[in-house]
Amino acid sequence: MTYEALTIDEFVDQNPHLFRRLHYHDGVWWDEVYPGLVQPAFKYQELIPGTRRPAFQHRILGYRHLLPAGQTGDYSTDYMMLEGDRLREFSLQRLPKGRRNLVRRGLKNCLIADIDDLEPWLEQARLVCVSHAKRGSDSRSGFHSQPGFFINQAEVWRAQMRRDFTHQGRRWLGAWYQGQLVAYLVVLRVGDIAILDKHKSHTDYLQHFTADALYFTFLEWLAGDDACRRVYNSSPQRAGLDHFKQQFLFEPRRVPMYLSRPWLFHGAATLKRLLRPSHTGPS
Repeated sequence: MTYEALTIDEFVDQNPHLFRRLHYHDGVWWDEVYPGLVQPAFKYQELIPGTRRPAFQHRILGYRHLLPAGQTGDYSTDYMMLEGDRLREFSLQRLPKGRRNLVRRGLKNCLIADIDDLEPWLEQARLVCVSHAKRGSDSRSGFHSQPGFFINQAEVWRAQMRRDFTHQGRRWLGAWYQGQLVAYLVVLRVGDIAILDKHKSHTDYLQHFTADALYFTFLEWLAGDDACRRVYNSSPQRAGLDHFKQQFLFEPRRVPMYLSRPWLFHGAATLKRLLRPSHTGPS
């Protein structure tokens, strides 16, 4: 099965729920991060400073974007990233010996395959999300990542999953143990960029190394795709999770960013943190 990458225009068209306030200017889709501050709608889009700008009326506080390799900025953002030779030469033998053994055990214990039809597995996927959320509830603040969301707002979650599943540019991989879906992973492709979009695993089946098997399968696939230049796997988060990603050759990277008005950006970010409510929904 082939998985075609989306263009940025297609990504924007298919995912209106991801954006606050869109406008198109200078050949780029821009989204409002805070009132008066914008960034490319595809936040991983790299631009050379001054060559592309949002419309003036939308950038009262300024704008920001990532910079291409070789460019320097007065601000940066951190990502766990896999690219270059580390991506092209990714293989089981490149992993540390202990991790190789866990990958082999995961592939032996579980069936790793594409989720071609979501409906038969939707309820089992919800139970995976409940378990996953309970395991990490202390370190996640968003309502949508709390166990109560998947329990009390189950229909909202199902609608979101069905919406995402119908969108192109994503590959859905599942891990089954004795016929039950116990973990899944979703990869989004936009242009030459791949993003680990979702990864959920049921706590009761972690001993079968589902995460190892899923990570290896999706990275082996991307390593063989010459059109994929870089894989993003969120920002560095917790020592244990970051170590797991690094064992799959991801590296913490500081990506340079351009800010048109740095002092206004930092002021807006500080104000947003101060105004953020301590609790955003029932749990």
